[in-house]
Amino acid sequence: MAKHEQHFVKIPKDLSLIRQKFFLGLTKRQLICFGIGAAIGFPAFYIFNSMLGLQAGCFALGIGAGPAIFCGFFKKNGMHLEQAVKLMIAFLRKPKERTYQSENSFEIISRQLEYNRLKRMLRDANPDTRKRR
Repeated sequence: MAKHEQHFVKIPKDLSLIRQKFFLGLTKRQLICFGIGAAIGFPAFYIFNSMLGLQAGCFALGIGAGPAIFCGFFKKNGMHLEQAVKLMIAFLRKPKERTYQSENSFEIISRQLEYNRLKRMLRDANPDTRKRR
């Protein structure tokens, strides 16, 4: 008699974190950003390699391709890099000076007392609402 083997697959609790892999374990976004990085980095590598040597070519490759590749892989708090940068720019454009405004408690109490006094005066002046004595 053969034993039945049980296979379990772990499923994450938050299904929105699952991304469909497109090619070589990369998502479409990551693959596109990697392609942009390669399109910028490799020409820079060959230009600087022929002019200044291998070390300068590798440095140019990193400087050219790095930001595009980083943009494809960066995700924090559910936001991609361009969304986070957009929010940071909007935050930095806001005025820096903030004024503190408080309400004077004594003024609020005095307004309420004045309101109650005027309300009492109007009630007493109107013959329909006067209490009969």
